[in-house]
Amino acid sequence: MLGCLEQLALLANVPIVDRSDRVPTAPCTPAKTRATLAHALDNLLAPAGLAWRRRDDGAIEIVAAAPSQQLNLSELTIEDTPLPSAAPVTAASPPVTLLAHEAMSITRVESERLADSPFLSLNQIGRYAPNVYASGASLAIRGQERDLDQFSGLAVRLDGIDLGTSLIEGDMVPVDALATLELQRGPRSFERGGSATAGALDLYTGAPAETPTLRLGTGIGNEGALRGSVSWSGRFGDSESGLRVATERRVLPDYVHEKFVTEANREDRAVDNAFVKLNLVPEFLPGFSLEWALLGVSGDDPALYTAAGEFPFPLDRERISYSRETSRTQTHAYGSALSLQYALDDWTFRLNANSTIAQQKGLWLGSGFGPSGDWNVERRRAVGSSAQYRLGRWQFAAGAEISAVSFADLDALWIAGFRRLGDSRQDMDFRTRSAWLWGEYRFESPFSVGVGLRQVRETAKQDFLSISCSVPEGIPRPGICAELDSTLEFAESGRVDTNTPVPLIVGTWQIDEDQRLSLSHGRGIRSSAGVRAEFIQPAERDDSTQLGWQTRWWQDRLGIRASLFHTLIRERFHYVTNHVGARGRVYGAELEMDLRLHRLWRATLGLGRLSAHYDYYRYYNEDPRQRLPGAPRQTVLFGLRFGDGDGWYGALDAYHAAEAETTLDINPGNRRPAYSLLDFRIGYRLPYADFSLAVSNALDALYLDRVDFRYNDRRQETRYRLGDPRRVELRWQYDLQ
Repeated sequence: MLGCLEQLALLANVPIVDRSDRVPTAPCTPAKTRATLAHALDNLLAPAGLAWRRRDDGAIEIVAAAPSQQLNLSELTIEDTPLPSAAPVTAASPPVTLLAHEAMSITRVESERLADSPFLSLNQIGRYAPNVYASGASLAIRGQERDLDQFSGLAVRLDGIDLGTSLIEGDMVPVDALATLELQRGPRSFERGGSATAGALDLYTGAPAETPTLRLGTGIGNEGALRGSVSWSGRFGDSESGLRVATERRVLPDYVHEKFVTEANREDRAVDNAFVKLNLVPEFLPGFSLEWALLGVSGDDPALYTAAGEFPFPLDRERISYSRETSRTQTHAYGSALSLQYALDDWTFRLNANSTIAQQKGLWLGSGFGPSGDWNVERRRAVGSSAQYRLGRWQFAAGAEISAVSFADLDALWIAGFRRLGDSRQDMDFRTRSAWLWGEYRFESPFSVGVGLRQVRETAKQDFLSISCSVPEGIPRPGICAELDSTLEFAESGRVDTNTPVPLIVGTWQIDEDQRLSLSHGRGIRSSAGVRAEFIQPAERDDSTQLGWQTRWWQDRLGIRASLFHTLIRERFHYVTNHVGARGRVYGAELEMDLRLHRLWRATLGLGRLSAHYDYYRYYNEDPRQRLPGAPRQTVLFGLRFGDGDGWYGALDAYHAAEAETTLDINPGNRRPAYSLLDFRIGYRLPYADFSLAVSNALDALYLDRVDFRYNDRRQETRYRLGDPRRVELRWQYDLQ
């Protein structure tokens, strides 16, 4: 039966998870009869005394049927199981096929684990998968840093909404409502079209509740932290259509204290979020489904830390920043995503679109220049369409996508806050067009193979404009000076066009019902351009090969996932040290284990090992074998869970990362030291309520989380993000149905 369930999962493009502990062995011969996924599952499972349910994250879960539904059968034979239509579309639906989606490693943290986790911030994402390091713009996977916003090598999305850079910084996006997260490690550019050399991080909220539910949540934390949330979720009648609406306000401590720019200090900052998700699966139009998500964010940006000397070590436990100029800004952002799907017999058609606009406004404050305006705008847009066709053991897919990413940094410089001196504006613009083809074949033997190619054409353009003027305005806001009497001082622009093939090849061998071996090769690309026009260069290309093994033992009580991989890096660019055209390579290994010790106890273990070095970089090339930044030699994580359903529950997550280089300067004096972290949560759950205490960084470790070197730093001061100190939150959640 496991083989039949696997076929249903592949055909319907939906994960199927067995929680029954007793799926029988039986032959399965699919027929040509077309049916809904629900009918196909009922036809397969009911004779075996099994049932199924759809989880909040959209996956199908196999469970033991209620006693009244079970049948006593001495022998089970399953034949002519109807083929299912595609499952209703969600943001979690694989962009191509399930075989292509799982070509590289994926760690799925599902709703059962997230519901018990001490997960207070997106900055804790590294605790859930090996070879994941740091956070925000410096989030690194397998030694590949996400890097700066303009050269992103890692896509982060919430229900299909591209969060870009502005929203993953500073804990802007709440994590309380997440039902599933996927840490996808290895290149993902074939699926996404670009900006995915390292992989992807996908966050998913829950599906609409079967019973209309109003949920109230509050949280009280140390250092004055507060949180309040309200959400409503429900379905329309008996269909799978439904709506989820949520709003949340958080007050977070501001841990950094400015020594010189004291007017920038504040005790806390506030962040507001609003979210809507609509799912439509109309019964009058079989095969059609829709998901639409909308996110609104408004809040204060966190402060960054500036060291007293050239390097930040030793780290200051008092978190005193010695910046001579610092900014105080707010971010306002809106993002949306739309997925449409229509399935007709052996065909499935899909349309996806997303758009995000984030504006950062505020002031630069400093002792020498007086206030100056700061206004940054980030825009991301993409539209893609695809079609899939199933023909016996063959499955084909094709699609096309256009996308645009742009950044605008505007600064207005004032003297003593009274006289306008000048404006400057820097624009980065990336326009991408791509088309792809994919084909896969499932042999009668336990082998499957898939081959695909995406052709990506990108135009990268940069403009810089500086204007001087003398305008006696009283508001330090950029953009006005250029409209009045002004003098052009400097203008520069550059452009590069690239055309990059992105292949993906994957083969799998289902050794037996419990073991699978896979071999895959893929390419990741990263948009790249320099600070000045003469530094603009083609997109980075990283080729990665992976050997993976998965198995489950002891009646599915122990699950093991292991992989070996090699990545060759070409055309790497870091503008801080002008590493134009750098080359490097990464060798690595990963091991993940999930163990169900008892009905109430579960444990997870993750081990990651990296050897990541430059082969060549143009400047400061005294030792071309320097280690790549953001690539600790080892990461170790351990998790322990207690509880099952209602009653007491608890969770503990431990994480260790070895020392790592920074993007700023490959220098032992600026190397980020090793650190260890511990989070835990304990609570009591009722059918309608949940009470818990969550603690992150329980040992109050002081560590350097990332380095931030921004374009518009006036004095070129290097700013750092220190990891959050110990955070304690007492939580209460209540459901009204």
